[in-house]
Amino acid sequence: MSGLPEREQTGVRGGYLRIVGPYADPVRVLGFYERDGHSDASAAWESFTSVWNWSAPLPAAVPWDPSGAAPLVRGVAGGFSVSGQWRLPPAGAGAGAQEAAGGRWLALRLTEHPRRAGAAGEAFGVADPDVVVVASKVLPRPADGARAAGDTRGPGCGTVFRLADAYVPGGFATSSAGTPLGAGDAVFVWAAVAGLAFGAARRLTDALARLDAPGAMMSPAGAAAELAAALHDERLSLAARLHGVARAAAGDRPAARAVLAGQVRRAARLVHQVVSAAYEYGLAFRRSAAEDPLISLVDDSTPILQYMRYAVDLLPPDERTPTVEGDTR
Repeated sequence: MSGLPEREQTGVRGGYLRIVGPYADPVRVLGFYERDGHSDASAAWESFTSVWNWSAPLPAAVPWDPSGAAPLVRGVAGGFSVSGQWRLPPAGAGAGAQEAAGGRWLALRLTEHPRRAGAAGEAFGVADPDVVVVASKVLPRPADGARAAGDTRGPGCGTVFRLADAYVPGGFATSSAGTPLGAGDAVFVWAAVAGLAFGAARRLTDALARLDAPGAMMSPAGAAAELAAALHDERLSLAARLHGVARAAAGDRPAARAVLAGQVRRAARLVHQVVSAAYEYGLAFRRSAAEDPLISLVDDSTPILQYMRYAVDLLPPDERTPTVEGDTR
């Protein structure tokens, strides 16, 4: 998307991506993406967000462009900086920006073009992200009943709002070219992103195990083994829960998905803890930041971890599914 750092355009890594989707066994999805995240977390996340548009069910705003000036998105550490004006759908007219957003999250499309397709007319292939997702709380709020700065209304459009250098985590960007996902696909998304996160964290423990630390009270290999064991146990637990959801009777599925949502949150906390512990333990043995083999792996994992922390909120199950208490934030 305009303003983002250029990325190498790689093809979809094999036709097998076509058969690992919302209709697949979620345990298989978990395993597939775990291997993908372990192989190359950055490429796996780019491929996932180009093939699947997880932001599709969110309320969307599009650029308000009377002067021809497009929104500006700059790459910054850990994500993007977003500036510009967007208009909400016509249903938002007459309401404040927060109310018009219709929820806690809002998708900002950086183009009004329809979904792009692959060479064969299918929505598969790598595409630059052109959608960023923000929390509704970052939108301007009118003070004392007045309009927010930049808030105007025109024929056939809703509220227009302006953002100035709003920070968007790298994991909150996706591509409108991907196949749209909905609330009914939540189990697939949770399984896929959890797999990516487990794989990326396991790769980090592998790197930690290879560090040389003579005389350390606990060797890097020993610390890595403990962290990898925690990941393994949590992955098995999540796989068992996914299996239960897949095998649940129709009437039991809403409750099973609610329990699964809680387990995904728990897995997110565990993966974050493992990544932090591996990196912090590795700090004691590096001679300089330039020689730290863990830094690039943490950077590659960051978008996945950012998304996984909020995966249940960003793509919740449909409204027939009971909600569960607890949040990672």
